This record gives sequence, C-alpha cells and structure tokens, in this order.
Amino acid sequence: MRNKIEFFLNGKRTEAGPEDASLMLADYLRTRRGLTGTKIVCAEGDCGACTVLRLFPHAPGTDAQNFLPTNACITLVAQLDGSSLVTVDALKDGEKLHETQRAMIACHGSQCGFCTPGFVMALTGLVEEKLARGETRVDEREAKNGLTGNLCRCTGYLPIIDAAVSMNLAECSSLSERFYTQTQRTALEEVFSKSTLVENESFSFFAPKTIEEAIAHLARHPETRILGSGTDMSVVHNKRRTTLSRLLGLHLISALYEIREEAGIIHLGARVTHAEFRHFLKARVPEFARYLDVFAGPQIKNMGTVVGNIATASPIGDTPPAFLALDAVVVVRGVAGEREIPMSQFFLSYRKTAIAPGEIITHVKFPIPEGTTDLRFYKSSNRKDLDISAVNLAIRVDWKDRERREIRDVCVAAGGVAAVPHRFVRTENLLRQRYDLDAAVRELHSEITPISDLRASAAFRRVILENLFRKFFREVAP
Repeated sequence: MRNKIEFFLNGKRTEAGPEDASLMLADYLRTRRGLTGTKIVCAEGDCGACTVLRLFPHAPGTDAQNFLPTNACITLVAQLDGSSLVTVDALKDGEKLHETQRAMIACHGSQCGFCTPGFVMALTGLVEEKLARGETRVDEREAKNGLTGNLCRCTGYLPIIDAAVSMNLAECSSLSERFYTQTQRTALEEVFSKSTLVENESFSFFAPKTIEEAIAHLARHPETRILGSGTDMSVVHNKRRTTLSRLLGLHLISALYEIREEAGIIHLGARVTHAEFRHFLKARVPEFARYLDVFAGPQIKNMGTVVGNIATASPIGDTPPAFLALDAVVVVRGVAGEREIPMSQFFLSYRKTAIAPGEIITHVKFPIPEGTTDLRFYKSSNRKDLDISAVNLAIRVDWKDRERREIRDVCVAAGGVAAVPHRFVRTENLLRQRYDLDAAVRELHSEITPISDLRASAAFRRVILENLFRKFFREVAP
C-alpha cells in the first residue's frame, strides 16, 4: 500500500502527503507550487477561471488518453492520484505560444484578464478533442459549447469566440504527445496498481483497489464519507459548511468504470462521468444524451459522476427524475452482500436515501426504452447553460394504441417541486385508466407542495410543471 498521493504535474512526477492532499488543487497550485496562472474566483466550479487539464489514463472511455478540462477549485489534491495534470503555466512550448494563446492575443480576447487563463485552458481542451478526431478547425457552435463552463465578467465573449474559430489546429501538437510519455505511462500504471492511505491527525484519505477493501474500511470507520468526484461535497467544504476530514476515494477500483449494454439493459458503473455516459447514450437513448448537453459545463461533466448526482439526493438534481422515468435500479454492496433498490424507493426524505450505513453504490441499471415508447426530459433554469434547475421533468409513455390514446404504462417524475425527486404515482394511475389531460393536470398539482426560494416561486414552479407536462403530450400525441 502506498502512503502518498502520486501524479504528474506539467510533466514532472509529484508526490503529496496529507498536508497537501487535503488542499483544493487551485490552492495547492498557487500557494505550494507557485503556479499562479490558475485563478480562484467562485470556488464552486461555476466560472471556469481555475480550469486545468487532467488526463486519467485508467478510466476507460473515448477520451481516456486526452487531457480534459476540469475545475481546480473543487478538486482535492488527493483526487489527482494516478493522473497527469497540465496547467496554463506550462502551455507554452519553449518560446512558442500554444495556438490558443496566440489566437487570444491576435483577437484581443482578454479584457481585465482574470478569466483569461481559464478560457485558454478550456479552449485547449477543445483543441485536444479536435486533434484526437483529426480535425483542424473549430466552428462557432463548438466554441460556444466548449466554453459553457467559463464566465467573463467583462462580457468580452465575442473576441474569445473569434479567437476560437480563428485557430489553425494544424499548428498544434497534442499535449498528450508532449506530456504523456511512455515513462509517465508506466509510472502511472504502477500508481494505479496499489491502494493508498494518506493520513495525519486531521485528515485521512483511503483509496482501495477493490470494493471489498472499501466495504471493510467503512465497517472499521463508519464516519468516513465516500468521495465520488466532489463536485457537490467540495463546494460545501469551500463555503465552510462542512470539513472533508475522513474520505474514501473509489478512483482505483477498475470495476466501477464499467458501462455496458446487456440484453437491453444498461449497466452504469459508479465512476462513469457525465461526459462518458453521454457518449455511450448517443446511439442508445438519444433523448438522455440530448438532456445531458444542458447539464453543467464541460469541466463538471468531465469529472462529475452520474451515480454521484444520484447519491447526493438533491431535490433539484438533474438526473434523478430521468432515472425515475426509466424505472432504474440502484445496486449497492455492503458487508451483508449485494442488494437492489428500485429508484422509486431510493429517495426517502431531503438528502436522505435508502443506502444503509457501510453500503456503496456499485452501479445503476435501467432498460433501454422500446420502439413504442415516447421519452422526454425537460429542464427549466434561469440560465440555459451551467445552471441548477428550478424545475426538471421526465416523462415516459409506453403506448398500447397511440391513435386511440390508450396507455400501457406511464411514468412522470420531477425535481424542484418537493423535498425529494418526486414520482407522480396518482397521476400515472389516472392516465393508465383514461387519457384525460385536464384531470391529469389537476392530479399532478394535488401531489406536490413546492416551495419558494431564490430560483423560483412556488407558483412559478407549478406553472412550469403544468406547461411542460402539457407540452409533452402535445408533442407525442397531437
């Protein structure tokens, strides 16, 4: 077992003990390593000023060998174990600027300059993706999509977009070629092969190699918190509402990265990111893939896990209503063995789930909708991109006879309207008996008591919910 965090930083092998491992990466880079190009603004993963590029070669997926943008402000140094990291400080190759830097200068893409390193790194991540596909240009739509995780306080977006589309990728060499050498690859394989325990009096981080090790550790230390990607937990830590002191990381367990389709059932491992999940779904459940397009920016999707979004049990989480609509099942393992929890029974109360102490989610499974099924996911938020839902809605209808409006099965689930992701059981039962939208809407309203908060009033939530519900049936059964 190792007793330190090991990773590569700008091509150099780096080790971190418990004092450094407990820091957020952005603080570590600035205060411990003097790499001040990485900026800290929101400390919530919302603005992208802290963007760095990370390659984690042992996570399977289409981008496993690419450097991907990620937020340094909500990533613990401990989470870098087994990774290769590149910061804006190392982007220049000798005296030659990277093409993203050259284009930003040529197009005057910097105003106050504070957000500029984050934009440069996000664009470089997009360049890495294009180079992996053998493409030489970025179009405007790709640039905007690739920068949805970055905010400019000076609102200087037009010259930044101009810089993106003006880049000549034929002038670029892949960062993987520069930084991810065979020596580094071999060293990271060795890192990935062993469990690690890094701890002192105030901090403990254990990363096991097997699920059995993880379960045994939880039995010995029940106060341990499971750290998925930390995109939610780290924000709470940064706002000083909790302290991340005893953690269990799952990043070394190979089985948790598995995502597969078997006999019409999709099995989604606990370490699969939103970006990997979206790519897998594009040809299988395209509606779900489309929905993930408006869920967070690239930096969050590249590091955030789908199962983590479920496990945090937020009433405004984006994926829980979708999984409720798909009749998903959560598979957990503990000392007593493995058991399955239907998603409809998973959320008990605000931020509380049916997971027992000492249990770990290993994967989620759900059936691919059949050809007679209509499936739609909707999200209403104050901003189109990179924003938390005020209301989200998922509806699945299996038709017995569409022309006669006869429904075999239906599922309606929503977030933002109750203390938990809510499934409208009474509304579903009514629609199975008769196709009466007005009656269904009345039943829909009777099942919830939404609250008013900073994102929306209770009345607004009711209006949005009803409008989206009616929109679905106008679209699928006009």
